[in-house]
Amino acid sequence: MSWTKLIRFMAEEDGKIYYGDCLTQGDIGLLYSRGDRIEAHPLVLASPSSSPFDSSSQIDTSRTLTVRKLLPPLSREIITTIRGLGLQFAPPGAEPSSASAQPPPIPCLFLKPTTTISGPGDEILIPRHAKDEKNDYEVELCVVIGDKDVPPNTKEEDAMSYVGGYTVVNDVSSRGLCGKGGAGQWGMGKNYDSWCPIGPCVTNPSLVSDPHSLEFTTKLNQKIVQKGNTSQLLVSIPKLIASLSLGSTLSRHSLILTGSPVAVGRKAPPEVSGESPFLKDGDKVECWVEGIGTLVNTVREENESGTMIRPYKAKL
Repeated sequence: MSWTKLIRFMAEEDGKIYYGDCLTQGDIGLLYSRGDRIEAHPLVLASPSSSPFDSSSQIDTSRTLTVRKLLPPLSREIITTIRGLGLQFAPPGAEPSSASAQPPPIPCLFLKPTTTISGPGDEILIPRHAKDEKNDYEVELCVVIGDKDVPPNTKEEDAMSYVGGYTVVNDVSSRGLCGKGGAGQWGMGKNYDSWCPIGPCVTNPSLVSDPHSLEFTTKLNQKIVQKGNTSQLLVSIPKLIASLSLGSTLSRHSLILTGSPVAVGRKAPPEVSGESPFLKDGDKVECWVEGIGTLVNTVREENESGTMIRPYKAKL
């Protein structure tokens, strides 16, 4: 695995889809959203079933391709499981010794289907029945498991050896629908098509000296509505991987969404705040994680006829 910033894209030159090592310097997501030229060396996979994390995958430095369409850095076909985590940040103003500032006894885990995956520039599509249900943004550091399964009961000190890279995720969530399911059910408020944008790239772990000291923000229509640092995670990444592996195999190419803090101006996620309003049709959402880049998406609500504009027609 010799790439530094892995992207997946449709090439201008031939219209084909490639994995590639991005050559363009700077924030790939912001450059793409501005329409700037982005170039990459394509990856040559050992076989159709190989992944970009496979050590046999090679970068073809003899070719330079131009990005026509930036896709999710990993395809739906390659992603095996999406694990999301709640209660990973203390609520605003909580005393360090208080119960609310302590991690839960076991991880607050939920799953998202791979149909939620979308990419840079895609629309976050809000179904009619979710309209006015406090649909929210959640910027998070996403841990990507590499080309080896994490075996059951992995030790904390061994956990980071399974990390294949890091990307940015927006764990789009309906606060209203999450609260209506009863018994702490969150699935119906998080599992809609396009509600897990990832990107703009997967950054090689060698470029992230400390994943527990990364600044991150969400901007909504250019206004900061979330702000934090991964140093505030209540459960560290290696401990999280070890805990999730108890009695369970974490399959290769799976995603772990490490959690998101309460938005600016709120004491709890469902609160309404003028400083951090909920999503509405036409909004522009920018999720940034230090060292990785900015994931830019817009919001589109389903119309009265029940139709939506799909994110794009290229194969995911």
